[in-house]
Amino acid sequence: MVPLNELTAETILSDETLTEVFDEEDEIHRARLLLSLSDRAKELGVKTKFESLVKAFNRVLKETQKARRDKETQQQSYDNYTQFGDDYPAYYCGNWVADIHGVRTYTILGEQLACYHPIIPVQRLKNAETKKEKVKLAFQKGYRWEEIIVDKEIIASAAKIVSLAPLGVSVTSETAKYLVRYLADVENYNLGVIGMQVSTSKLGWFDDNFLPYTENIIFDGEAKYKDIFDAVVEHGDYDLWMQLVKETRRSSRIEPHIYMAGSFASVLIGQLDMLPFILNVWGDTGKGKTVSIMMAASIWANPREGMFMADSTDTATTLEVKCDVLNDLPLLLDDLSKRAKKYGMDEVTDLIYALCAGKGKGRSDTSLSLRRVPTWKNVILTNIERPLSSDTMRGGAVNRVIDVEMEEGDIFPDGNKTVAILKENYGFAGREFVQTVQDIGMDTIKAIQREFYEKILQIADKQGVQKEPKQMLPLSAILTADKIATEYIFMDGIYLDIEKCVGYLKSRDEVSEHARAYEYIQSEVSINMAKFKPEPNVGYKGEIWGAFDQKTGCVCINPNAFARIGKSGNFDTKAFCGWAMKKNLMVIDEKNKKIPKVKKINGASVRCYWIKLPPDQDGPSEFVSVDDEQMELPFN
Repeated sequence: MVPLNELTAETILSDETLTEVFDEEDEIHRARLLLSLSDRAKELGVKTKFESLVKAFNRVLKETQKARRDKETQQQSYDNYTQFGDDYPAYYCGNWVADIHGVRTYTILGEQLACYHPIIPVQRLKNAETKKEKVKLAFQKGYRWEEIIVDKEIIASAAKIVSLAPLGVSVTSETAKYLVRYLADVENYNLGVIGMQVSTSKLGWFDDNFLPYTENIIFDGEAKYKDIFDAVVEHGDYDLWMQLVKETRRSSRIEPHIYMAGSFASVLIGQLDMLPFILNVWGDTGKGKTVSIMMAASIWANPREGMFMADSTDTATTLEVKCDVLNDLPLLLDDLSKRAKKYGMDEVTDLIYALCAGKGKGRSDTSLSLRRVPTWKNVILTNIERPLSSDTMRGGAVNRVIDVEMEEGDIFPDGNKTVAILKENYGFAGREFVQTVQDIGMDTIKAIQREFYEKILQIADKQGVQKEPKQMLPLSAILTADKIATEYIFMDGIYLDIEKCVGYLKSRDEVSEHARAYEYIQSEVSINMAKFKPEPNVGYKGEIWGAFDQKTGCVCINPNAFARIGKSGNFDTKAFCGWAMKKNLMVIDEKNKKIPKVKKINGASVRCYWIKLPPDQDGPSEFVSVDDEQMELPFN
């Protein structure tokens, strides 16, 4: 109740104040409250009006008590238990009348409605990640029962419980207070009956269980992401799906085969202690990339647009949350070119870093408390019309991407027919693969993965190329998943060509951001030769970016031009200079050990970056060999 000294002449005479007093079950305490209020009413000059209202409330109270006794006599068959039919057990509900006509109780003001229709808490949930409780509510509108899972804080607040209205619960600001009381009473009266269940908002592994293929854990994700959960279901004819996939595998097209292997591999990544990675298929549009990624999606779920597969133009935050929900299941992004067109390739690079980190950003909610940081360990399947690991992409992003170039021709003889079959038949192989993994055991699977890693090393050594370990590990997981699927699910003896797959991996120099930056600088100098070595007879009047120094075999680049080259090449010029000095690819001012070093250009002394070049660019007398080790990145 509001403190006495804060009551005004208007509020002391309000129904809310007197209702709160007369709702007090302790008659002695109620009498003391009325005396105190009477004294306050006298101070405010409204004592006569106040006492008149008290008499009226007393009269209504007696009438209500009589009506309640009469009602209880009429309703004695209910015996203070819910009477919602046979769909759910009857729960003790105290002073509430809960039947097919709704939920109500009786106060001094008469009958008070809590809900227009049957509603009952049927399960208590405790989230494994947040440790917060949720409640599963069942409610009936018309002849159909529905169930929703809501945060406990929502049904504990009259202000928040009205948010259930869009979900179908008939609650208003007038009935909210009583609905909160009713739900709290029923839950607390029946703690031994309404069981507690472990829940999670993430799909995938939970100890030895795998959601959604277990009944030991309940999914309690937000309603807007329940569509993803609902999409992971078996539907249609498994034999028809299997026939289609086997025909595709026999066609020897690498694209759908490696996509499916990557999709299967997603559930192994966390178990093998690996970080997420991207498997990207690139090539001309209209050749079957989208159908291939739909086939990979159909292993687990409904491959229709807007169901299991994500929209490539979703915000980075939305994709983080979807990854968190998918957890061990693959994230599928069709046609990344739409994202590149909308946000630019630099943003795509940032997205690759974010997705492959396996961890989202920490954020606060409206109450300024920190939200749980989203986490995931899965495979991200993408496609685009060009290699995702471009020359200007930072090395940390490149080494998390396996780019697969499409072969010539259409992947599927009849793409429309394939899509029609996939949309109606899906979700069977995922359950079978998870069960197979559980039967084989992770110790055996880890041994298979290590064998594939050693084979990849041997093939790379045979080819005389050093492959990037952070790409070899993901490929070993893909090959492991392919072996399991081939031998236990498809049983057709058609394995991925390991030598062809090793060819998709980048070499260390290709992945090294600094080595690639060095090559980019050479390219920029070559195509802008006139800016460094203008022909005297031509009368060149354009920009001068620097000059060549024949003695040292260096190109000397003006700081402003060097900064522009770094920006266009998407590399950190300061970090590159540190690397180049260690590799003896940069000449510095020996006197003060500083860079840039002074160079005379057209008679003026200019501090420039002196970078050694290969001989075909008027550089040093012999080619500079670069054997770079991968720089430290935010991936372990």
